[in-house]
Formats: sequence, C-alpha cells, structure tokens
Amino acid sequence: MTKLNEQLSTLKESIQELKDEYIKIKQENELLKRQQGNLVSEKAELVRKNEAAKDKVASILERIKNLEFI
Repeated sequence: MTKLNEQLSTLKESIQELKDEYIKIKQENELLKRQQGNLVSEKAELVRKNEAAKDKVASILERIKNLEFI
C-alpha cells in the first residue's frame, strides 16, 4: 500500500506541476496577444503617418515644379 501511496503522491505532484505550467503559459499567451494587438495598432498608425508624409512631400514637390514655370 505504501508503494501505491507514493505513486499517487508523485502523480498528484506531477498534475500540480502541469497545472501550474499551464497557468503560466496561459498568462504569457494572454500578454503576448495584448502586445501583438498593440503592435498591430502601432503599425497601422505608422503606416497612416507614412502615407500622410508621402502625400505632403508629393504636394511640396508639385508646388516646387509649379514655381519653376512661373
């Protein structure tokens, strides 16, 4: 009976370790998902700003070209 109790105790410990590791991984996964969402938003904002800057440069270049013909 002692051997069986030892095996059960070892099994319980293993299950608890797996449970703890699962919780840790789940929390890490949630953090990574939030970080990914933030990075996607940041990328979208940077793309928008980049497009606005391109438009502004194109507008400035167009005005410069128009000044050359005056």
